[in-house]
Amino acid sequence: MLARLPVRALIAALLLACALAVPVRLSADVWAYAGYGALLAHGADPWSHAWRASDVAPFHDPLLDAALRAWDGSLPRDVYGPLFTVPCAALVAALRGWGPGAVVLALRGLAALALLACIALAGRTRPRLAALLAWHPVVLWSAAEGHNDPFWLALVLAADRARGGWGRVALLAAAAAVKAVAVVPLVSALAQLRGRPRLVASLAAGAALALAYAPLAWSVVAHGLDRGDGPPRVSLVHAPALAAWSGSPLPLAVGAALGLLALAALARALRGGDRTAGLALLGWLALPGPAPWYALWLVPVVALAGPTPASRALLAASLSGAVGYVQDLAGGTALRDPALLGGTMLALYALPLLVALVSPAPAPTPQAPAVVTPAPAPAATTPAPAPTAGTTPVPPAASPAPNPFGYVVVPSPGPSGQPQFLEIAANDKVLHPGQLAILRVTVSSDVTSVTANALGSDLVLPQAAPGVFGGQQQLPGWIPFWYLGRNYTVQFTARTADGRVATASLPIRLQR
Repeated sequence: MLARLPVRALIAALLLACALAVPVRLSADVWAYAGYGALLAHGADPWSHAWRASDVAPFHDPLLDAALRAWDGSLPRDVYGPLFTVPCAALVAALRGWGPGAVVLALRGLAALALLACIALAGRTRPRLAALLAWHPVVLWSAAEGHNDPFWLALVLAADRARGGWGRVALLAAAAAVKAVAVVPLVSALAQLRGRPRLVASLAAGAALALAYAPLAWSVVAHGLDRGDGPPRVSLVHAPALAAWSGSPLPLAVGAALGLLALAALARALRGGDRTAGLALLGWLALPGPAPWYALWLVPVVALAGPTPASRALLAASLSGAVGYVQDLAGGTALRDPALLGGTMLALYALPLLVALVSPAPAPTPQAPAVVTPAPAPAATTPAPAPTAGTTPVPPAASPAPNPFGYVVVPSPGPSGQPQFLEIAANDKVLHPGQLAILRVTVSSDVTSVTANALGSDLVLPQAAPGVFGGQQQLPGWIPFWYLGRNYTVQFTARTADGRVATASLPIRLQR
């Protein structure tokens, strides 16, 4: 996996470079970022209210004028944290002399670099996520458009590799101070702490974020939310408003049908124990405007949840979300056509919901084999005399159970204070199609989960005992020939409750 990471990152960089060569056409968000930086550089408060031409006229700033043109004369208030807007202001100050286009291109280039950083950070401990980020067309396009999601995601992935619990919380709080959506992994990390550290970390993170978002909160309380003049965003929650906008009941009927599918999909996810992806699917369905670049919100959940129906639905949603660009074409006026509006809603939601309903559930995780300790060899004894008439022969002692683990690797000790791999055992070093592969991983007692990754697929090993994780998997009876006769590395990741991570590997070979 590590050997493939540079190639994957190089191809992603090439695709990003091609996308950067295309002018921004489908989203004006990057112009808003530049405008917020320009406002802050002038000493104005970008969080206070929506900005119009009369508001920015005293500044005589070409960058603000260009941002207003991109937003049809009304720049919405800044809803991002200071850890994003303040660097935007610094970038504007540094590149102002080069013109508005240079600022926007720099923001787009930085977002592309941030996505490459995400791929590199995920490559070692979350290879499935790294692959999704590197090959996902909507993710790549969104970064090249300059959307700020790669920045907070890079901080979240850096926190995933942080050694100490406090450093992890600090990085996650910083991610939330870039964009509020990162509060979700922050709350998850705080929930893993216990006792006084949990209370102190929660208070510190809460105070920092309250301070970061105080200007935005104050302006919303004082002036209310921005109310746009255009059509409602295409979403399930806006189905009644879309029907009123188009003058047709069709969007409402389509929304009702999709709502029934959504209820069935969510019921299946929760009934099957797929809570992570199921709740994420619920959140996506409840968004008032699922934008295409929210694919960067969905793919980490897809990688975390594994191959479940709701996770596959989220992956489909990350692709079908590109239909949301129809909303912004021609200023949304085309959506007055009820047929186009209903078709856009179907294209946005129908595929993910159908995937959630018809996708097969993953096979149950096999139970870990019992840990067998070979019995000691019996001591030498004097042969028993042959039985005589009237006596019952004594049966021989039962043979010890065979040890299934013929291939054992003892990894090198890791740094002090980190979780430790003590032993990795498998039934064989050379595996064949149709063979049963058995694993047993022995780790330090502070480890709460162990994940095995091979050929881009993750397998969560069930816990057999404190510090012992294991499982067995039947290999397919037919494996494409190009996978056979090659050496592979199974990558193991051990995690503790406070977020510490250690990795180890086991070389194997697939043979015909």
